[in-house]
Amino acid sequence: MLTVTEPADDLQLLSEEELRVAAGLDADDDSQDETLAICGLQAAAALAAACGVATAGYDASLAPLRGAAPRTLKAETLIEITRVKPGYQYGTLYLARWPVLEILSITEDVTQLTTDDWELDTYDGSLTRISGNSLLYWARGRVIIEYAAGYDVIPADLKAHASRLVNLYSQATSISDANTKHIEIPGVITIDRWVDQTATDSIVPDDIKDALARDGYSRLVLA
Repeated sequence: MLTVTEPADDLQLLSEEELRVAAGLDADDDSQDETLAICGLQAAAALAAACGVATAGYDASLAPLRGAAPRTLKAETLIEITRVKPGYQYGTLYLARWPVLEILSITEDVTQLTTDDWELDTYDGSLTRISGNSLLYWARGRVIIEYAAGYDVIPADLKAHASRLVNLYSQATSISDANTKHIEIPGVITIDRWVDQTATDSIVPDDIKDALARDGYSRLVLA
């Protein structure tokens, strides 16, 4: 079970200026901001799904927020409950969200563990149970992990993937000038327009999925 205890303040991967440029507009042209904001959220959600980001529910303390929370690559604080069943022994647990920014607490059954009891691989979000230099199995029963995961600062290559997807979505809404192939704000963003109109049926086309995997954003081992 995965619940969000502190949701991301903003789900957008791109700034307003970056959304405009991605759509082929001037960086100071705010005439399409409302539509671009929708395109940006659609792209962010599609990329999160393509990367295998796990869905989560809202913690009861966040009412009136209820039900499933949006999947996001941005940083959130979560509580994850894993049950280690009899007959299954795990030396490593894979958290549902990554990269892990911070482990806030781990409770194994009724025992709260210290930082000497586990090792974290922040990149793939894996927790290994240890004692000194020895590897242990996680105890049968419930393991409760509170942690923060996602991106506080969106990496440049992830922004580039989001920009290409917003560009595709904006073409579908006729925002952008299809004749503009190269867009650049020095030091901010550079886009060579994706003009493959045959791929518009896919929420995230295969070449972007391949790029996400190449750049390490797609999960190879899921929880």
